[in-house]
Amino acid sequence: MKIDFYFDPICPWCWITSRWLMEVEPHRPVDVTWRSFSLRIKNQGQDRPEGAWAVADWGRGALRIVEAARASEGEQFVDDWYTELGARYHHDEERFPDFAASLQAIGRSPDWADAADDPRWDEAIEDSMSEVLGLLGDDIGVPAIVFDGQYGYFGPVISPAPTGEAALALFDSFQTLAAQPGIWEVKRDRTVGPVFGPRP
Repeated sequence: MKIDFYFDPICPWCWITSRWLMEVEPHRPVDVTWRSFSLRIKNQGQDRPEGAWAVADWGRGALRIVEAARASEGEQFVDDWYTELGARYHHDEERFPDFAASLQAIGRSPDWADAADDPRWDEAIEDSMSEVLGLLGDDIGVPAIVFDGQYGYFGPVISPAPTGEAALALFDSFQTLAAQPGIWEVKRDRTVGPVFGPRP
């Protein structure tokens, strides 16, 4: 089963969902591709505090590096890069993790950090976003999961992420729910903030 997971490294909910998916991956026949979704691009033109735009700009820079390096470095690079940035940003609370140092930490050339300031890579990010927005609608953000390029949902938004058999049960239920036509939204109020669990 092919899974496209749309992410922005700044989103704590997305990070938690991604770690849940990594818990599931060894136990289900899934092939995960990490897809760019920039909240800076999605929310442009909205009234946000200046600090929020600084965070979003950093996230877009990270995704520019993803798109610049993906073709030559491969999907494992994206997996490693997201994991390194997410651990530093969400668990270690670095503001903002240095791109060059983070690349070196996963054994990659720090030269890729130059792509963070190169707007040429925004087109690739926007193309990725267009795919999921075309499938799931414009009123979504991240995390978003698409199964076999055919169906999916925004979410799940979870905190904390289940582990073990509970993680697998949630995955099976979520995939079954997403496959059903005509189910548009399942939602309730959040009662806790992001709970990240162990640092990867």
